[in-house]
Amino acid sequence: MHRRPLTLSLHEDHPRHTPRADTGSVMRKTFLLLALLALSLPVTGVASLSAGDGTLSVEDGKGKVTIQARGGVIGRLDRGTVTIYDLTPEDTNLPAVFGDDQPVVLVGENGIKYTGAGMRFRVIGGRYRILIQGRGIDLSVVGKGFGSIKGDPGQFGVYSLDGADCRKDRAACKLLPEIEKRFVLEAAPEKNVVRPAADG
Repeated sequence: MHRRPLTLSLHEDHPRHTPRADTGSVMRKTFLLLALLALSLPVTGVASLSAGDGTLSVEDGKGKVTIQARGGVIGRLDRGTVTIYDLTPEDTNLPAVFGDDQPVVLVGENGIKYTGAGMRFRVIGGRYRILIQGRGIDLSVVGKGFGSIKGDPGQFGVYSLDGADCRKDRAACKLLPEIEKRFVLEAAPEKNVVRPAADG
């Protein structure tokens, strides 16, 4: 089944459950989003926000993904739940969720659980913990941290931790593991380059 590519649009309706922020905070977030769009960054890469960032790409997954990191996340799922814990609530970075059609549920002191069909979400900047569970999971993460991933039995979703864009190159990605796989988000170490000694 052909699936519509994951994209961002400045013309989306405002999310119903984005936490309230002052005008300065909203403007700073808007400028960041405009800067990302102006650079034509691919959604599945979101671009490397700083040196040492790792990447995670998931396409058409069915199962559960957990991420705890600092960086950027853009995602979508056909049906399921997204729980976002803001671990830096005093900063100006606010998560945005679109398409949740059920009442939100507060989880602990700083978590919000969203439920719906065709949900889209993004978290740019700050430190967070996100639990995504459902089907049709498309996810793009760039940052530093750790997490876990587990696919439901018999599903055909794929993922990559090696910088591959699973939307564009599914063959470069692996099937979601049926046994929970833990991972670390960090850049792969560069290989040492041996240069020939100078003459003389």
